[in-house]
Amino acid sequence: MAAPSGPAVAGVDVGGTFTDAVVVGADGRPVMRKAATTPDDQSAGLAGALDDARGDIDVSALGHGTTTATNAVLERDLGRAALVVTEGFRDLLVIARQDRPSLYDLTAVRPEPVVPPERVVTAVERVAADGTVLVPLTDDEVDRVVDRIRDLEADAVAVVLLFSWTRPDHERQIGEAIARALPSVHVTLSCDLVGAVREYERASTCALNAAVGPLMSGYLSRVADRVGGAAVTVMTSGGGTAGIERMVAEPVHTLLSGPAAGVVAAAAAATSAGHPDAVAFDMGGTSTDVCLILEGRPVIDQRGRIGDLPIGTPTVGIHTVGAGGGSIASLDPGGALQVGPRSAGAVPGPACYGRGGTRPTVTDAHAVLGHLVDLAGGQLEPDLAAAEAAVAAVEGATARGIIDVVRAQMARALRRVTTEAGVDPAGLALVAYGGAGPLHASALARALGCAAAILPPAPGVLSAAGLLVAPRRQEVSQTVMASPGDDLGDALAALADRVDDALGDREWVADLRYAGQAHELRIPFPDGRPDGLAEAFAAAHTAAYGYAMPDRPIELVTLRLVATGPPLVDGPLEGWDLGAAADVRWTTADLGDGPEDVAVHARGSLTTAGTVVEGPAIITQPDSTALLLRGDVAEVDAHGNLVVRVPPEGGGVRS
Repeated sequence: MAAPSGPAVAGVDVGGTFTDAVVVGADGRPVMRKAATTPDDQSAGLAGALDDARGDIDVSALGHGTTTATNAVLERDLGRAALVVTEGFRDLLVIARQDRPSLYDLTAVRPEPVVPPERVVTAVERVAADGTVLVPLTDDEVDRVVDRIRDLEADAVAVVLLFSWTRPDHERQIGEAIARALPSVHVTLSCDLVGAVREYERASTCALNAAVGPLMSGYLSRVADRVGGAAVTVMTSGGGTAGIERMVAEPVHTLLSGPAAGVVAAAAAATSAGHPDAVAFDMGGTSTDVCLILEGRPVIDQRGRIGDLPIGTPTVGIHTVGAGGGSIASLDPGGALQVGPRSAGAVPGPACYGRGGTRPTVTDAHAVLGHLVDLAGGQLEPDLAAAEAAVAAVEGATARGIIDVVRAQMARALRRVTTEAGVDPAGLALVAYGGAGPLHASALARALGCAAAILPPAPGVLSAAGLLVAPRRQEVSQTVMASPGDDLGDALAALADRVDDALGDREWVADLRYAGQAHELRIPFPDGRPDGLAEAFAAAHTAAYGYAMPDRPIELVTLRLVATGPPLVDGPLEGWDLGAAADVRWTTADLGDGPEDVAVHARGSLTTAGTVVEGPAIITQPDSTALLLRGDVAEVDAHGNLVVRVPPEGGGVRS
């Protein structure tokens, strides 16, 4: 396919191993490219992939998914942030919550706070839960706080005062003083960023925002410089995009940026294939991300996490494990085979890439088993000897053992968001994407008990495609602590004033709970009219927990407004270049039953709706390779998806 001509829009997703670019021009056909990620400065790899995909045409708008903030938090490569709290709450981040995820683990330790205790500044002030000022904040105290921040040489500050969600005056007073005295310091106010109950989660979120603020500001500035005047939007953790100015101010929203884009595109693919209830399975080079999709929409979590730290802003409900195509196989201290979380990354990459890698990876195991008849659509010849030597270097390891171990890890992750969340996988389809996802789609769909697996037309760049079809999105919240029957007019109007006027579609949401409960359920209500909220909450509570409590009062804890706008591309992406059509060829590969003759199909030959392929088979295309196991029946649908009906373990093909 020729590159599109005329004004174009692009999506570029930066992963741990590859940077993926998709460009859509005036003809509406997408062009995809993959380039090695540049870890030292991701913007360089972004520019390279984008230039390769767009050729000599202009790109007017760019959607970007980034792992810059994610990596900074996980690797603790953070800015010099300070935290301002109410006097008496200096150890807020250290104490955290008293819940213990590993109750009987004597070696468990709490995560280090992103702002150490020596950079916590206390302010003499106090506001009660009802907004009453108990201890006023004086001008002298504000000056003292500013002087202390200056002494700390902080490049970012988070201000998190007690009960500021009900009375933000004190936070704003301190924030304005810092901005006047220290204009280069990145300032985060919890009343603007979160505006909801739960002191520790609010503090953790704001501290994270401050800690990655200077880094993301510099990175996004470099991105803007490299894309030649294109309007840049950034994928947020909540499943939509936002302007670069907002992401500079609120970079905490980018902590799950790249994975969220893939889930949005996976939801669209699942819906187009007739499976609005699905589970997204994204296996890249470094990690695997999974997420539940219900009624065509990703599940949104108000209690997301990055590592062991809570995020109090909306996030797509992604669960991540350190298992990707580049994950390294080794022996644990007990001599058992383990895969990940260390990865070969982009440099040197798996041994079979022929770039100097010597450690065995999941990709090397696939090469040894004959699954990778070519790499990158034939642009790279697998170095089979290097892969075999790498696997043999681990005592007792086999290529089949490496594949079995990594699949067991990924199956546990998939059960975490399905069966452990009370959702029967038999009613779900598995949407497999990422460069390595289609290699495991059938095996994991069988293990999970899914009726089908869906392979989108371009699974290897689906996250980049998601950046083009994701809507603009902004969510604002305000804790109100009211009853569903109370007059909420002022609170609703205040929320409406906080969102971008250009985002015309509005959805109102209320977080409700029974009196005495510790956590809420998220209940949408149309047109900002809370009539019927109590009944809707009772139904949702029954669905989630199996019972309702009609005699217990209901608390409306937090109001939310989700505003959305049009994506960069309106409608599904079709017309992909899936490689040249080719006759079926044969190879010898082990797909689980020992070496056998296996048919190799070019995805470019599988573009006509109704075309059927039966397993065992290998399907190659420029961005990915897929495996069909014995008993699989795959059919091309009207949107170019390959829908694979898989047999239950030990049975025939599902009807």
